[in-house]
Amino acid sequence: MGNILLWLIVVPLVGALLILTIPREYTNVIRSLAGLTAAVALVLSLVLWGMFDRGAAGMQFYEQLEWFTLGFMQVNFEIGADGLSVPLIALTTIVTLFSIVASFTIEHRVKEFYVWTLVLLTGMLGVFVALDMFLFFLFFELTLIPMFFLIGIWGGKMREYASFKFLIYTGLGSGIMFITFIVIYVQAALVSFPDPMSFSIVELTEAYTEGAAAGAVGGAMKGGMFLALFTAFAIKLPVFPFHTWLPNAHVEAPTAASMILAGVLLKMGGYGLIRVGFGIMPDQAARFATLIAVLGVINIIYGALLALVQTDLKALVAYSSISHMGIVLLGIASITEAGMQGAIFQLVSHGFISALLFFMVGAIYSRTKTRTISEMGGLSHSVPVLAGFMLAAAMASLGLPGMSGFVSELMAFIGIFGAPAEILPQAVTLGVIAVVGIIFTAAYLLWAMQRTTFGPPKEKYAGLVDAKPMEYVPMVGLLAFTILIGVYPFILSDVINTTVIDLVSKIGG
Repeated sequence: MGNILLWLIVVPLVGALLILTIPREYTNVIRSLAGLTAAVALVLSLVLWGMFDRGAAGMQFYEQLEWFTLGFMQVNFEIGADGLSVPLIALTTIVTLFSIVASFTIEHRVKEFYVWTLVLLTGMLGVFVALDMFLFFLFFELTLIPMFFLIGIWGGKMREYASFKFLIYTGLGSGIMFITFIVIYVQAALVSFPDPMSFSIVELTEAYTEGAAAGAVGGAMKGGMFLALFTAFAIKLPVFPFHTWLPNAHVEAPTAASMILAGVLLKMGGYGLIRVGFGIMPDQAARFATLIAVLGVINIIYGALLALVQTDLKALVAYSSISHMGIVLLGIASITEAGMQGAIFQLVSHGFISALLFFMVGAIYSRTKTRTISEMGGLSHSVPVLAGFMLAAAMASLGLPGMSGFVSELMAFIGIFGAPAEILPQAVTLGVIAVVGIIFTAAYLLWAMQRTTFGPPKEKYAGLVDAKPMEYVPMVGLLAFTILIGVYPFILSDVINTTVIDLVSKIGG
């Protein structure tokens, strides 16, 4: 079968190329092929999940092929997976499959829509398996163009503005990231000269943690590189004040694109920060833990307050994503096993929950033709199934026990309250302030549900059609994964535990 990671990257690309050969009038064939391609990728990710050795902390399914030399820089096609990347690979394939099913109602330029979606899937999977910084950058960039077109062609009235804002912001982050990658490499290469070095994340991690670069590269230089990396990935996550592109992108994006954007693309920022920033420079992660935690608290409260005043239901869900990504920052800043596990849990959990929320908003909008909260009300009478799933998604988002949001938030807060004082002296204070943000989260979600789904039935919604058979696929699937992780968190912690222990030991040490 060869390297399963290579197949994961290739399958969506092959599917996209096959769709290009099909005449555009065969829309049902195109939809079926796109769904089949995503389903094959999902099966491969589940096989990967089953084959993964839970007791090994290092990279598995590793493969390195010489690619090209650029001056004194050696670039390789290097891929691998560990307990951090395997759950995100599974999340990517699951959310993408459900988003493709959710987009079966699209009638405009169907062929191009699914080609871009599958190219996007290739880029996202590539980010989570790439172990060469140049390769990581290429896959990271590959995700920008498909999402730009998905928003710009199939989005709402302000789609062009939203798509260009998305491209400019995230493109700027990518530029900062690539420049920092070059600096990281050059600093390590100067120390190791004349021994050759590559762009390998594994090799550079060893150089900066155990090798010559650990002591030879100055603290000011390493601090600058870490802050530059943090800025690059903070734009993607996104972190205040780099968040302003996200609400516009979400509000204007079609439902399927919003599902992928919130479910997977934001997670690339958290993944990159942990994999590259914390991995290569763990000492700087500890040094700037307080800054990261403070920004996490700001994200939680600021995002929640903005969500609280939204009149557009989709904008409310978009701002809730900003708030929930603060939990990720809070967890990783704690430099504890519980906190880091909570951060990774949150990346995966929020992926499922946000995808479900955006699907529900899209399903309701397709019937009511409005997203204005004040114009809704009484939907539980006219579309009880859709209203019920919307309520379930909201409960998961606010951290109801028995759902994945509760587990991730609980672990992140256990981590922050147990953070070592020498690394995070104000941990308890920051944790207490963050709890206030969780209260705001419950407030805006319960308020939104009360205004949209409850209350007396409205006559104009009396004839609405409730959930259609195909809509049950993403609704039931995403909710099932949310409940599975909430009821049986060991299914996820078993995979990430060894990697987390190894990472935290390097930072704490």
